[in-house]
Amino acid sequence: MNVFAVPGDVFEEVKATPTTVSNWVVPAILAAIVGAIAAVIILSQPAIQQQMREAQTKAIDAKVKAGKLTQEQADQFTAAAEKFMGPAMLKLFGSVGAVIFSFVHVAWWGFLLWLVSRWLFKVPVAYAKAIEVAGLAMMINVLGSIVGMLLIVNFGRMGATPSLALAIEDFDATRKSHLVMGAANVFYFWQIGVMSVGLAKLTSGHFLRAVWVVFGCWLLEDTFFILTGLGQFAL
Repeated sequence: MNVFAVPGDVFEEVKATPTTVSNWVVPAILAAIVGAIAAVIILSQPAIQQQMREAQTKAIDAKVKAGKLTQEQADQFTAAAEKFMGPAMLKLFGSVGAVIFSFVHVAWWGFLLWLVSRWLFKVPVAYAKAIEVAGLAMMINVLGSIVGMLLIVNFGRMGATPSLALAIEDFDATRKSHLVMGAANVFYFWQIGVMSVGLAKLTSGHFLRAVWVVFGCWLLEDTFFILTGLGQFAL
């Protein structure tokens, strides 16, 4: 829990002690549990379910107008979605997705920190240490998931996260500008700062240099997701 208050001390200890697998496994498990619970609670809200149906209908209508689908195909797709993608299935997919994402997120950012340490900072940091930093920083994401869930349930809309999207009344996940605002989440920036502290400690470098590198990696990742139509992964 010290990663919330004194991350520098935490990562000094990580650097000085033998590899501790629980430093990344436990946060990943906690993130998976919280993410799964949040998905079930959020997708159980009638207002959220209605917004998702409206977004789906809007997306299908846009394809019909663009000539990518006929009206008959659109009707068939809508009927199939209602049959096979009901609330129960959405909760299942949301929960499973949260579990998978938690572990992939830790492994991916551990890899990025390891790569940056060796390639840019020229310091032979072990991957086991890099993933410890990514895992411990994941605790910020756990807290952010709880806060985000409470906001969404309280406001009754998907965009009500601790980000700039909170100011958007009719959040539209198909609009890139809305996705950019949703990605500007205070907990993401906090997590970037914590990982930067960890990177600086592992490489014995300066925090400002580390934070620009980590922020750049995050910015490139989210830009890729938003521009390729995978914007939900940036939120």
